[in-house]
Amino acid sequence: MKSAAQARRKSVPFTLRREELAELSARLVMAALLGRARIFSALSPFGIAFVAASGGGVAGIVSLLGSVLGTFTAGGPGWAVKYIAIITVVWACVHFFGRSAPRWFPMAAAFGVTLIIGAVYAWDSGWEVAATAMWVVESFFAGGLVWFYSAALSPMSDGAPRSVRSGRAASLILLTATLLISLASVNLFGILSIGRALAVIAVMFVSLRGGLAMGCVSAAALGASMDLAWGGAPFFTLSYTLSALIAGIFSRDGRLVFTLSWVASAALSVLWFWQFHRWLPALYETFAASVIFMLLPDALLARLAVFLPKEPSGGGYVKAREYTRERVERCAMAFRGLYDAMRSRDGDGPDAGPAQIYDRACDKVCRDCPNSARCWQEEYVETLDIMNSLTPVLTKKGFVEVGDVPERFASRCARAQLLCGEITNEARSYLSRRAFRARLKESRGAAYGQYMDISRILSSLASELGGELQVEPELEKKLRKYLRGLAMDAETAVFRLRGGRLRAEITSQNTDLLKRDKSWLENLSAVLETRLCAVENTGEGGRIILMEAEPLAVTVGKSAARKSGEKVSGDRCVYFRTDEGILYVILSDGMGSGPDAAGMSAEAVEITERFLKAGVGPDLTVSILSSLCLLRDGDGLESATVDLLRLDMFSGEAAIYKYGAAPSYIRHGASVKRVGAGALPMGIAAQEKAPAVKLTVKPGDIILMASDGVVTGGDDKLLRQAMAGARDNDVKALARRVVDAAARATASADDMTVIALAVEKRG
Repeated sequence: MKSAAQARRKSVPFTLRREELAELSARLVMAALLGRARIFSALSPFGIAFVAASGGGVAGIVSLLGSVLGTFTAGGPGWAVKYIAIITVVWACVHFFGRSAPRWFPMAAAFGVTLIIGAVYAWDSGWEVAATAMWVVESFFAGGLVWFYSAALSPMSDGAPRSVRSGRAASLILLTATLLISLASVNLFGILSIGRALAVIAVMFVSLRGGLAMGCVSAAALGASMDLAWGGAPFFTLSYTLSALIAGIFSRDGRLVFTLSWVASAALSVLWFWQFHRWLPALYETFAASVIFMLLPDALLARLAVFLPKEPSGGGYVKAREYTRERVERCAMAFRGLYDAMRSRDGDGPDAGPAQIYDRACDKVCRDCPNSARCWQEEYVETLDIMNSLTPVLTKKGFVEVGDVPERFASRCARAQLLCGEITNEARSYLSRRAFRARLKESRGAAYGQYMDISRILSSLASELGGELQVEPELEKKLRKYLRGLAMDAETAVFRLRGGRLRAEITSQNTDLLKRDKSWLENLSAVLETRLCAVENTGEGGRIILMEAEPLAVTVGKSAARKSGEKVSGDRCVYFRTDEGILYVILSDGMGSGPDAAGMSAEAVEITERFLKAGVGPDLTVSILSSLCLLRDGDGLESATVDLLRLDMFSGEAAIYKYGAAPSYIRHGASVKRVGAGALPMGIAAQEKAPAVKLTVKPGDIILMASDGVVTGGDDKLLRQAMAGARDNDVKALARRVVDAAARATASADDMTVIALAVEKRG
């Protein structure tokens, strides 16, 4: 027994959805208008081309009926029979043979059938030159228009996304122009053409929303169609194009200024043609069109703007990236070569050691001594041994006296006292020179190291420029479709940053339409299939920036106390997140206390923050900072500790870098782990790379960073107890308790700063 549903399916062969019914209705209307459109008073190739472009099936049948209806109502029976015959034969060809035929077959069918049937009428006119020329022109029109109509109708027929390119936009303009030809002859009050008024509105819309170039193209196409419908001089082509050119310059100044400039340009073109034809109706049509255009709602214009093409990106920007990458790589290699060249030439030659002390002292004292020949020629070896025996004394005491010289030498040397004094002076000079050379070598190494640092930064930039662009065209398409549903005319961009984080940008003057719904962020997250968060100050200047939300969230608590008797703390700290979802925490303690220490730590934090925000890695950033400390030569940034935390908010991977900084503490569950060691503070010596302590944090973990005034003498019992008893999210109270306890224990003997971070799962 058949079900009721089966019975219904049997009684109804097929059903049409609302969208399909609307499309077929639009085809019927367009086919009727194109069927009655005429140029040069007698030619009507538009209905033929439209039927050929519609193909077979239901769409073709509807187009056939509409075109026949329009043709039948446009002229007398003798004229209509010709085009009804051509349209019917063309439809039969594409309906029965179009599916298996090549893509060019509809064009060939329209051209061939029009040429063959039109030959009968050309023969009947006795092959008159004008009639024959019109016959050939009409055949080419019918065949050529098929290509444009097919491109314009493709979004309707194949369900393709309406991401309009320039070719399809031109086809839509041509379809609109030919549709308006049939309305050009419909007049109100005998003077105002409906078709031409609609043409002016269409050109104004394209010029305002599509830009100057697209506006001029549409003006030329629609103006030419109106001139063909009229059959006279090319007035409308000139008028529309001139208005689009002048008004397009003011398209960024608002719709009112744009419309006023359009009306003024149209009036200028009428005056230009005044001696040939008094085109007062054109002024009436322009005025009526401008009033209607100003009354059109912005939401409607935004919806229609999706049919206008965006400027193609092309491959130029890719080549520009490659060219820039190659230049950056060459710069990196140049700085590396400079570093290698300077390092290979570095050095002041071998150090003669303590021997030069005695050589210089004896050269001054013994040069004019009468016994010089006996001491330095006859008894050279013995004298040299005596000088060398003074080295341990000189090293231990820092000076030599006559009593330190062997008796046998002191008794025969008339200048022993003077010689000991010169040896002491030369020893001090030698130590000063050696310290200076060591400092100079260290400074040179820091300066040369900056060349290598610059080379590494440039290499990193070149690598990033050479990386594949991680654009998301499908997600961007979904975003545009969603915004069109809100009647928003917006420019969109969806791509992934270094590291894979999704970023979306929306630029529009109508951002209020998006934010009208309180759950707009959740809606966009659903559209882009990613949980999003809005960047601070988003929406200012008509620009909204959205980022993929990190799975982890961090609550930061900070507390600080100054050294007793000081007005300024020498500690400085800052924390921030980068676009890649990396959280950085920087804590610096300037050596000493007071304003000088505060200046050291502030400068260290500021420099580190700038490089990290620029995308430079922590290792390279610290290397640059260390070089600066050494090259400043005690001026300004002399010495400061750096405590740096890097936390990936997506993976939970963390790294702690310490340069002279106090230990940090990490609580995981019930256990508290201490992280110490590291390198010397900045500016103490040539900075060696500090080994990063790497770990993985999870929701519920607490990280505490402190300056060296908090934990003294290695006694961290109070700090551990405070961390063990802290609530997971009350890090502000934790930081305050640790600082208060340390202040009581040390009587505020030093500046103290504590930063506590609680890692949580984003709610």
